[in-house]
Amino acid sequence: MTLTLVINDDPLLRAGLRLIIESADGLRAHDTGTAEALAEARRCRPDVALLDLPARATGDFALLRDLLTLPNPPRLAVLSSPSVDKYVLPALRMGAAGYLLKGTSPEELVASVRALAAGNTVLSGLAASQLMSELEDEMQDADASSTARRMTASLSAREHEVLAMIAEGLSNADIGRRLMLGTGTVKDCVSDIFTKLGVANRVQAAVIAYRARLPRSHSPTPHAA
Repeated sequence: MTLTLVINDDPLLRAGLRLIIESADGLRAHDTGTAEALAEARRCRPDVALLDLPARATGDFALLRDLLTLPNPPRLAVLSSPSVDKYVLPALRMGAAGYLLKGTSPEELVASVRALAAGNTVLSGLAASQLMSELEDEMQDADASSTARRMTASLSAREHEVLAMIAEGLSNADIGRRLMLGTGTVKDCVSDIFTKLGVANRVQAAVIAYRARLPRSHSPTPHAA
């Protein structure tokens, strides 16, 4: 059973999000305001956290950091509106595993919670486009590319291949199917990559892969029997 902590200072909104999440099989949810969020996260140890990021985001970035430095941090996604899109990249760089818009449909919200719980990254179209725009700019920066190439030099050939697939947006299960490896083996490999690169999540790893200009994987995906 996956537990999601909904963090929002609007009791009506967070109750609505909780009801949407709990309408799906295998999902449970608690909700709390920002002032009590850290204590509640310590108490219930959620698998996933959805953090509202309003226009006054300074204090909430501190909360985001505090949540991500818990002993067993949740997979955290920021829930925001297009009016505060300038916070997309700072939140992802701090270690958020996703960025969703408040207009996300109930079906998309449930799918995003499941994806987060499975270890994947979820991005709204806005967040994805902003991330790609910045990456395109950074790929023109020789210093950033050189630094990224030095960071990836410590990776094995298999880890380079897996990192390239992370940058393509593939899940551990998808990578396993391409490489004909068990999901557990891929998970261990991804963990080793994160440790060597000093990153907290797949978005940060993908940024380094793009900066290093790693070639896209051409490994065939096995056909189902």
